[in-house]
Amino acid sequence: MRVLVALLLFTPAVATAQVSKLTQPDATLSEPFSFVRGVRELSNGRLIVADWIENRVVIADLAANTVRRLMREGPGPQEVRLPSGLVRLGGDTTLLYDDGNNRSHVLAPDGHSVRVILADIPGRGGIRGVDATGAFLYGIPSWSEGPKALPDDSVRVVRWDLREQGDPKVVAIVQGTRYRKDRSPALQPRLPMVGFASQDSWVVAPNGSLVIVRATPYHVEVRAPGRAPVIGPSYATTTRAVTVDDKKRFIREFSDGSPISGRGPNGGMGRGPQIEEAEVARMAGTAEWAERFPPFDASAVLAGADGRIWIGAPLHPSTAPKYDVFDQTGKRVLQVELRPGRRIVHVGARGVYTVFDNDDGVQTIERYRVP
Repeated sequence: MRVLVALLLFTPAVATAQVSKLTQPDATLSEPFSFVRGVRELSNGRLIVADWIENRVVIADLAANTVRRLMREGPGPQEVRLPSGLVRLGGDTTLLYDDGNNRSHVLAPDGHSVRVILADIPGRGGIRGVDATGAFLYGIPSWSEGPKALPDDSVRVVRWDLREQGDPKVVAIVQGTRYRKDRSPALQPRLPMVGFASQDSWVVAPNGSLVIVRATPYHVEVRAPGRAPVIGPSYATTTRAVTVDDKKRFIREFSDGSPISGRGPNGGMGRGPQIEEAEVARMAGTAEWAERFPPFDASAVLAGADGRIWIGAPLHPSTAPKYDVFDQTGKRVLQVELRPGRRIVHVGARGVYTVFDNDDGVQTIERYRVP
């Protein structure tokens, strides 16, 4: 019986899901952005938007095509530096990552910060959401665990309940970022992880369930307190070989999106200078790389407002972005294709929100009907 269950779970599924192409937005915000790292739809249809480069957080109204600034740059209680993400909490409450100040803000429905959570304990700067009981969920990075670290850079996902004493409880183990084997001190900057290595990803659905996307084999698991885990079927994927151009693009994107200690005010976190091509080539030549792309992009996994999970395929600049959409039983129910130059940043009740990068590096936000 155990063998039969294993075969049913992990024999790759071959059923083809319906393909939906998002070609015509129903709304576009004319306000330009430099690097949108977070979007969150509120119940009234307005958006909170975080721009990492411009150090600003705004409320956007697509119907009126207007924006209003919520937080300015700085270390104060209503200020932010390097805002890097927005996470749905209960109702219209939102968590804002404030990387430059090593903390997160809890934002009230009107967008004002009502609480600060310090990122003084590894992992707490990356809270992914709250479960059905109101406890926070986050992952403890393997590099911070010392002798307690799990093998193969695996990560403990923990449940942190502010009403309970003691250490947070472990609720799942996932394959985290795979770090390079040679971790000895280096005289020059180098890539800390194995580029394009496969890894698991996880998000928190609106109902508080923990959704894990496994890379090997590619499948979705849904976990919730007091319920047996739901493990969906696995799906076969076709990956391509990693090229030199892929490696260089990876280095540029990593450099552009990674804060550096000492670059910010008073020696804090800040943005580094734009990396030069000679340095890109050197780092690409000294880094450790996977031979082939992973089955999905671990940074492109989102939980939609309706509970479906959107999983982005590894992106190639010359092709249209594609996403697999899974339901809460772990089954793939839809595949979505975007126009080139776009990525999904949020899936709300009123639409699928994408960011479009033009040739000048200016970003705009578009909304498409939810398929």
